[in-house]
Amino acid sequence: MSLTTWRLPADRSPLRLLQLSDCHFLPQPGDTLMGVDTEKSFQAVLEALRRHPPWPPDLLLLTGDLVQEPLPPPYRRLHRYLAPLPCPWLALPGNHDDPRLLEQILCGDSHHCAGQVILGDAWQLIALDSHLPGSHAGRLAPSQLDWLRRCLERCRLPALITLHHPPIAVGSRWMDTMQLQNAETFWRRLEGHPQVKGIVFGHVHQAFNGRCRDIPLWSAPSTCFQFKPGSDDFALDALPPGWRWLELSPHGRLRTWVERLADLPGGLDFDAGGY
Repeated sequence: MSLTTWRLPADRSPLRLLQLSDCHFLPQPGDTLMGVDTEKSFQAVLEALRRHPPWPPDLLLLTGDLVQEPLPPPYRRLHRYLAPLPCPWLALPGNHDDPRLLEQILCGDSHHCAGQVILGDAWQLIALDSHLPGSHAGRLAPSQLDWLRRCLERCRLPALITLHHPPIAVGSRWMDTMQLQNAETFWRRLEGHPQVKGIVFGHVHQAFNGRCRDIPLWSAPSTCFQFKPGSDDFALDALPPGWRWLELSPHGRLRTWVERLADLPGGLDFDAGGY
């Protein structure tokens, strides 16, 4: 695993990150999931973002489940949407992704995948791969956990950690069976490192805000359909697609908020029993 140094122009403060998550691009254009054309919904999100400040971000953070089925065509179509954007991106694999394909198609040059640290003038961003083959749950390999420890030991800049799977329960019984399996080991790696100022994850299709061991945690809405918070069983929420902004200021100050489209995606099927 490598260290990537990424420095912004001196006049760029605060550092603005845009989190998009759980896009679920499907094998063919026009395919639907939960009744939603997920690619059309992603396009609507990008169009809305372009119309309003603080667009463009300094970095686009894609936190997993970028496709529904890990095939080359949906990754290539996603890349066609990303390539014209005036910012670098960082893409993490989720349980629906193929990390090898994701890296092959989406990463390179100024675009990064898990296993990188990106340094601005005052922050480090540690991107972890929680993909566990054959499972909807996640797990950090020993190499990932050791690398996380080394990153925090060698750099005392304020740190934002990102991964796909939540390292805590979010309060939905069905979803909490698919969280990070070795979360306790992950939290032990963070002990004695007060420079960790936040953790950002995807997977849960909702805007979660929480705190564990005095570290705040956030997730982003999905760019397609949302899961109902606090539900024991699978249920969709009547909220539109959305995204999360994060502003990282010097001296470890962090501000974050969620924005959404004005309308639900067309065709959303509230009677769907799962996906």
